[in-house]
Amino acid sequence: MSALQETLHGTQPEIVVSVGTDLHLFDRLIDWVDDWLAAQDDRPSCLVQHGASRAPKHALGISRMSRSELLDLYAGAKIVIVQGGPGSILDAREVGALPIAVPRRPEKQEVVDGHQIAFTETMEQQGEAVAVHSEEQLRRSLEAALRNPELFQKSPRVSDPDAAALCLETEVRKMLENPQKQQSLKKAQIMLRSRKMARVAQSASAKHRGEAKQAKNPARIWARAAQLIQERLQP
Repeated sequence: MSALQETLHGTQPEIVVSVGTDLHLFDRLIDWVDDWLAAQDDRPSCLVQHGASRAPKHALGISRMSRSELLDLYAGAKIVIVQGGPGSILDAREVGALPIAVPRRPEKQEVVDGHQIAFTETMEQQGEAVAVHSEEQLRRSLEAALRNPELFQKSPRVSDPDAAALCLETEVRKMLENPQKQQSLKKAQIMLRSRKMARVAQSASAKHRGEAKQAKNPARIWARAAQLIQERLQP
């Protein structure tokens, strides 16, 4: 029996919260969830995947689980709350949940930079997340989700890396053509850095497939976009 199975005893929590596995603490989000749960007369069941952060007081807690287990929980939950990271939001959308996303903030030492803030705002603009930046916003979102849970469910988001990479390439080239976009370039560089590192091996393994096919490889497009930004930002 896995640690998750021992924690849940066969039940599906109504609310699933995930802060990821970053070594930086995200106790702020767990505090908000705990305080809201404590104020509920009819308290919904809740599981918090808390990583390195503190365990919840008014919910079940587990430090980590497999991605497949987490996706199963997201799929069965009425409400999904995640940190504002790309992986967390896209995982929830993959199974049809419209997540409440709370970005970690660098000034609170919850993350090294502001990429989660930028990504969460972008995903909300695209209808892929509900961005929350305060405890009051979280309370309002939770109450809305309990009243109308169907509003927090959407068709699963189908990943299309080729289309995403080509769209990124177009936007980066627009920024490179505009000398007034230095700040935007810096933000884009931050968001691309981890993507570039994660895909460099995939890009290298594509070399044997021929130049034409390589040119369309999403990994090469992500890496090239990051390189172009780096060149522009160099003094």
